[in-house]
Amino acid sequence: MAARREDSFFRKVFYAFQERSVRSQILITFFAASFILACIVMFTTNIFRKTITTVGESYQTNADLDKYLTLLSETQNAMESYMQYRTFESIDKYFHYEALLEEAAQKLRMNPSAITVQQKEYIIKQLSSNYFNLSGNAIAARRSNNNERINMYYNKTVECYSFLREEILSLNMMYFQSNAYTYEMNKAGMTVVINTSIVMMFSILGCAILLIYINISRIIQPISTISTVASKVAERDFDIELFNSTRKDEIGNICRAFDAMIISIRQYVDTIWEKAKKENELREKEIEMRALITDAHFKALQEQIKPHFLFNTLNTGAGLAMMEGADRTCYFLEQVADFLRYNIQHPGQDATIKNEIGMLDNYIYIMEVRFGNRYEFIKEIDEEALSKKMPNMILQPLVENCIKHGLKDIIENGKIKIEVKINHEKNETEIAISDNGCGFDPAIKEKILAAKESGGTVIVKSDEINQNEHISTGLINVIARLKFYFKRDDVFNILDNEEGKGTTFFIKIPDV
Repeated sequence: MAARREDSFFRKVFYAFQERSVRSQILITFFAASFILACIVMFTTNIFRKTITTVGESYQTNADLDKYLTLLSETQNAMESYMQYRTFESIDKYFHYEALLEEAAQKLRMNPSAITVQQKEYIIKQLSSNYFNLSGNAIAARRSNNNERINMYYNKTVECYSFLREEILSLNMMYFQSNAYTYEMNKAGMTVVINTSIVMMFSILGCAILLIYINISRIIQPISTISTVASKVAERDFDIELFNSTRKDEIGNICRAFDAMIISIRQYVDTIWEKAKKENELREKEIEMRALITDAHFKALQEQIKPHFLFNTLNTGAGLAMMEGADRTCYFLEQVADFLRYNIQHPGQDATIKNEIGMLDNYIYIMEVRFGNRYEFIKEIDEEALSKKMPNMILQPLVENCIKHGLKDIIENGKIKIEVKINHEKNETEIAISDNGCGFDPAIKEKILAAKESGGTVIVKSDEINQNEHISTGLINVIARLKFYFKRDDVFNILDNEEGKGTTFFIKIPDV
C-alpha cells in the first residue's frame, strides 16, 4: 500500500509538472538540479571543514608539547644562568618561565590511567612537579650561598630535567604516531566523500540534461509536425487532421491556435466559394438587366417623339402668334420651348454657371408673365465665374422652391436674389439664392439636412409636412446630385437670413 501511495504521489507530481509551461519546466529542472548540486557542495564542504578541524585539533597536542618543552628549556637555562652568575635578570627570567611552565603543567592529566598516552601525561605532570621543587630549592640555596645544598639540588634538578625532557619527547612521538593514523583515516574518508560527491554531481547533471533533452524533444516533435502541416497548407491542402492537443503549455497553445487557423481557412474558403456562386448568379442577372435596359432605351427613343411633337407645337403656336401680331405671346412660347428643351436635351450632363443662369432667365421670364410684378428678381453675377462647371438643373429648382414655399403667402414686394461670386481665398465659387419669405420650418430644415448627410437616402415623407412634395424631391435631388458630382459633403447648406426673414440656399463650387 505504501508503495502504491508513493507511486500515485509521483504520478501527480509528474502530471503537475507537465501541465506547466515549457519555460517553467526548464526553469524548475534547472533550479532543482542547481539546488541539489548546491546541497552536495555544501555537504562536501562541511565534511572538508570538519576533517581539517579534526586534523588540526589532533596535531595541536604535538604543538602544545613542543611549547611545553620550549618553556622547560627556557626555565632550565634561566636557572643555570642564575646558578652561575647570580644576576637579577636571570632570576626574573626564571620566575617568568617557571610560571608559564606551571600554567602549562596544569593542563596535563591529574590521575593515572591504563592508557599509555595518559600514563605518560601523568608521569610528565609528576616529574614537572618534582622539577619545580628541585629547581626552587636550588635557587634558594644559591641565594643563601649554601654550596653543599647548591650542588645537591642542582644535580638533582639536571637529572629530573633530563628525565622530564625524555618523557616529553616520548609522548610527543606517541601523539605524532596517533595523529598520523588519524590523518590517514580522515584522508581515506575524504577520498570516499569526494568520490561519492563527484558521482552524485555527475548523476544529477545527467538527470538534469536528460530532463532538458526530454523537454526539448517534447517541443521539437510537435513543431516538426506543425511544420509538415504548414507545408501542406501552403500547397492548399486543407484536408488535414487537426492536432486536438490537450497540452497546457505553449506548444499546446500553438497547436490549438493552428487548429483554429485551419478551421478559419476552411470557413473562409467555403465563404469564397459561396461568394463566387452568388457572383455568378449576379452576373447572370446583370446580363438579363442589360437586355432589359436595351429594351428600355429603345422605348425611350420612341418616347422622344413626344417632346419633339411638343416643341413643334410650341413653335407652331409662336409662329401663329407672330403672324397675328402677338409678339409677347410669341416670345413667351419661345421661352417655354427653350426651357423645356434644356431640361429634356441635357439630362445628367455637365453644365456651366452660364448655362444655368441662361435657363434660369427663361424660367424667371415665365414666372414674371405668370405672376406679373408680384416678385422682384435681383441678380449679382461675377462674369469671371460663368465658365465654372456644375451639374445641370440645380439653380431652377431652388428658385422654384423660393416662389412656391418661401413667398407663397407674399402678395407684393417679394424678392429673390441670385448672387454668384468667386472666393479667391478658399479657391471656390459661391452661389447664394435667397428670398425674403417666411423662412424654413425647423422640422423641415432638419429633415432636409438629414437627407444631405445621408446622400439623399433620407426622404421627407409627405404625410409628415403639408405640401412638401417639392421639398422631398426637388431639394433632396439637388443635394444628392451636388454631393455626388463634387464628391464632397459641404457643397450645400440652408441658412436663415437675418432677423428670421427668408431663407438662403448656399452652394460652394470648388476649383478642381
